[in-house]
Amino acid sequence: MPADAKIPYAEQQRRAHVIYNAKIRPKMTPSDEDKYVLIDILTGDYEIGENEAVLTRLLRERRPEAVMHCIHRHQSRFGRVRSPRRLRKTEENR
Repeated sequence: MPADAKIPYAEQQRRAHVIYNAKIRPKMTPSDEDKYVLIDILTGDYEIGENEAVLTRLLRERRPEAVMHCIHRHQSRFGRVRSPRRLRKTEENR
């Protein structure tokens, strides 16, 4: 069972915002205002950039079992990012 299935979405969101406010937001500059921040809520590892798909790939390469939450412009926008394993199952069921 994937790790994100064990953590309720509200808890995932809460953890992401705690990590973001404590670790990431103080480092952000005005040039980062329109970028995405993808956070692994299990480890606190993160990526900042303009393309969510690229960030997902980069973080997934380092942390294959990451439970990711995406934040854009200092506001939670997209919620969790599904694992490739779960996406494949969804596509197979279509």
